[in-house]
Amino acid sequence: MIVKETTERVGKYLEDNRINLSELSKISGITYSQLYNSVGNKKRVRKLRADEFLSICKALGISTEIFCDK
Repeated sequence: MIVKETTERVGKYLEDNRINLSELSKISGITYSQLYNSVGNKKRVRKLRADEFLSICKALGISTEIFCDK
């Protein structure tokens, strides 16, 4: 499997599932501004770091594999 455009995929997942960034910030330990600038901002000011990506998946109880190409 190849992972491409992970930040965009995570952003779409959060939007589609109406996940509140403030709440996600609290449970993941990632600051709201980092989350917003990575996945909430349509201009995508910054990419998610690997540790942030893993923290989001863990906080949501989802597998990292859902963001992979099949």
